[in-house]
Amino acid sequence: MKNFKKAVALLLAVLLLSSCLAAPAYAGKIDPGSGAADKFKSYLYMALDKLVSTLVSVLNRVIPGLEKNWSALDSLKPSENFYPGESGFDTEVGKDAEWSAGYASDTLLSGLEKKGDVYLFNGKKVYMAGSLEPVKGRQPTDVIDDQRVCTYALSDGTGGTVVHAVIDGYGIASGDVLEIRSRLADFARENGIISINVSVLHQHSCIDILGMGAPLVAAVALNPFMSLSGADRENFVGGKTPEFMENLYSTVASTVTEAVKDMKTGSLYYGSADVSEYIYDKRDPKVFDPEIHRLRFVPDDESENELWICEGGIHAVGAGISSSRICSDYPYYLRETVKEQTGADVVYVQGAELAVTADYGNVEYDDSVPGDKVRAMGKKLAERIISINNDYPLQPVLNIAMRNVYVKATNEILKLAAREGLISTTIARKGSDYYVVTELGYMELGNRLGVIIVPGEISPELLWGGVIEKDKTWTGKSWDYAPFEKTAGIDKLLCFGLANDQIGYILPDNDYRSMFTENEEINAVSSEAASTLAKAFEALISEVK
Repeated sequence: MKNFKKAVALLLAVLLLSSCLAAPAYAGKIDPGSGAADKFKSYLYMALDKLVSTLVSVLNRVIPGLEKNWSALDSLKPSENFYPGESGFDTEVGKDAEWSAGYASDTLLSGLEKKGDVYLFNGKKVYMAGSLEPVKGRQPTDVIDDQRVCTYALSDGTGGTVVHAVIDGYGIASGDVLEIRSRLADFARENGIISINVSVLHQHSCIDILGMGAPLVAAVALNPFMSLSGADRENFVGGKTPEFMENLYSTVASTVTEAVKDMKTGSLYYGSADVSEYIYDKRDPKVFDPEIHRLRFVPDDESENELWICEGGIHAVGAGISSSRICSDYPYYLRETVKEQTGADVVYVQGAELAVTADYGNVEYDDSVPGDKVRAMGKKLAERIISINNDYPLQPVLNIAMRNVYVKATNEILKLAAREGLISTTIARKGSDYYVVTELGYMELGNRLGVIIVPGEISPELLWGGVIEKDKTWTGKSWDYAPFEKTAGIDKLLCFGLANDQIGYILPDNDYRSMFTENEEINAVSSEAASTLAKAFEALISEVK
């Protein structure tokens, strides 16, 4: 009887998980403010959400998982590989202060080889990221361009060095970021590094480094038994290939050391350009950053390449969300075009892009040519970056601070994925509740430009204002926090998103809808993520300013 109950529980998990993952593809949009009928529908969907959440929560209690390895929240201490940055921000230019920067880049595909109809990495199976795969993970069948890591190092000469590695990939979990930092611990101490950040560009057409590209039915069915038997986590069913991840760790760490060794002195400028004609916001309220931003480092030695650190909030899904062709989407061609036309090295960073994607209506391309669509978009955006003519200098004042944040996991489906070892998320327990241990940060340059460093895909309205009004929400509640830009007290706030973790979509608490009607909610770890981050950001700013 006991084994029968376990079998039924596993079957329920498989069926429930599969139906939940499929639901958003068929659901229609519901505007709760458009009439009584839609209001009624919204209540029905919210009730269905509650039912699903309750059922999966039961499975999370019945099916064995990895929680025996998780620490109690109240006794949790920061990882030795967490970098808090500075305790207070400088407001004046320090004595002998001057900007210095370095750059490095490398491929992540050096071990990739074709065998039959698919590509393997050092002889091992790898999966594609970008869409949830209930039954069968997608293996790569073609390579259109490259999957790379681009890294910069930056310092004002007085307070230590900040490094930031940006990976072509769908997402990276905190556990993998901590592993990369562990490889750099000695080097960081020896070279005055005070902050190591790793982010992704969220391409849906790269090899999986997050873990959600796994065949989920097999993972939910088999990993509990792996957990019970004490099997090594590397043997669990998952989307990540250990050999590929080891290559990722070593390659990213290598680019950090190379970027620091490459540092040279120079001047730093900031400018931006309007790219709104290439942006589409698919979710109300229609709020997005219409600009693409550029930090331009000009070395004192004119024979050296300039370094451009660029940021834009535009989803990289032009190559398809369920493609089997490895393609780093428009960011790859943006970098290549700038390099070809100006000689500058480019690190492109993904901004606030929840539900914000590329609009190809103003781009000409041949859809019959693989990769031509994203190639054309990358060139258009690069041309706009190259045309920036409103640069102004930033004084050599660099400040950065990071804080651990504990986000209550309310999404039972993603909790199940974490419990069964699909994602290397750092989790802590408090009673029957689980909390994702993540990071939030803030950086200022020249006392004029702020950058919020966010562990997921954040709604732009949280940063700059325009959160949906109370009477138009599903919850009937208001959002009572100031825009992050106002909290920062800065003239211009940029966003470095998907940084140091992937906690999914970060939606205003009052605009959290049904997973059966929106693609965003099913990929959000918590309905409370936004308010948790807002309170943490307010506390961080009050501590350092």
